[in-house]
Amino acid sequence: MNIEKQIENWLLEGIINQEQSEKMLLDVSQKSKEEKSNKFIIAVSTIGSILLGMGAIIFVASNWVFIPNFLKIIILMISTLGTYYLGYLFKYDKQNLPKVGASLFFLSTLLFGASIFLVVQMYNINANAHFLLIIWLIGILPLAYVFNSESITTLSGILFYVWIGLFIFRDGDYDWDIFYFFPIIYLFSGTLLYSIGGLHKFSISFKKIGRILGILGIFVVMFSLFLLTFETFSTSPDISMYRMSSIGSMVAQIKAGIILFAILSIIGLVINLFLNPSQSKTNLFENGTALGLIFFTLLYLFFPSEVPVYTVIYNLMFAAITIILIYVGYQKSDMQIVNAGIFWISIFLLARYFDFFWNLMPRSLFFIVGGLILVLGGIALEKKRKQIKDSFNTNNIINV
Repeated sequence: MNIEKQIENWLLEGIINQEQSEKMLLDVSQKSKEEKSNKFIIAVSTIGSILLGMGAIIFVASNWVFIPNFLKIIILMISTLGTYYLGYLFKYDKQNLPKVGASLFFLSTLLFGASIFLVVQMYNINANAHFLLIIWLIGILPLAYVFNSESITTLSGILFYVWIGLFIFRDGDYDWDIFYFFPIIYLFSGTLLYSIGGLHKFSISFKKIGRILGILGIFVVMFSLFLLTFETFSTSPDISMYRMSSIGSMVAQIKAGIILFAILSIIGLVINLFLNPSQSKTNLFENGTALGLIFFTLLYLFFPSEVPVYTVIYNLMFAAITIILIYVGYQKSDMQIVNAGIFWISIFLLARYFDFFWNLMPRSLFFIVGGLILVLGGIALEKKRKQIKDSFNTNNIINV
């Protein structure tokens, strides 16, 4: 039941009068229009900022050999600082174009990153890409907190995950077996970011930043866990076999990183579990599930098996966690978390359908049955998603 229908029912039941009904419907309509307008402005401004940044970078790069080094640095500095100043002018000084100002702040972070890579190239500095990403991340992360920016926070999270991959392969010498460790290290990096997002609940001012970090953490955790539902990743041979190989030192470094991420995640999750200031009803489910996932994956890391016992358990865990996501999202009236749960359970069921029936059914029957399942399942999931969303909207009206 949507908000408008609920208001009509309240009117018919005599809970509100005609004048109140019209005023509520008008407020709902205006709020909806305002939210759509803000989203459109943000989207257009962000796209425009990215295009401006790309244009400036392409212009400088295309004329790179003809521009003296000192002039290159001046152009990069003016572009970055000038964009930053315009953002501050529109958002805080004049306060006439706050959305455009926020997008210009985001553009300045992109220009800052481009400047780092161009300056390194300019002076032929032998620097690993992962090191440059750390400089970029350190340079823009404070801006996420100063301006409480969702876009800069998202960019910072993405840079963190990209840095992990570049750091592992920084020497360019690796074996394909190293990829067995990718789901594990990214799973723990996801739980770490999720726990850090939870710690932001201690400050109301940074609640929005914490939510972005938490959502990014959930996505990476679910993607990593999805990979571990496949036998390829969850039945790898004993990692001790690599100790005497050419990649033994790299494996040791990866294991050290995994353990570090796991320890930091456990500390953050325990703090959230016992000292969570929000007193959320789902606090135990959220942090308890993450802790259980960490301990089980550590068990898999140190006691691997050549039989697919972990594969079966990871499949059960993945299905259970998607249900927990939907439950937590419903309890919090958070449609984004509900959508995440529905998305991953859909991907999971599709993958298992291919696993179980690809070799058992004729191809035509396989696709016909699969198509019917997808269509009917999609209809059922969409109806359920709409019911949950409508209940959230109704609750918001009642709370107001």
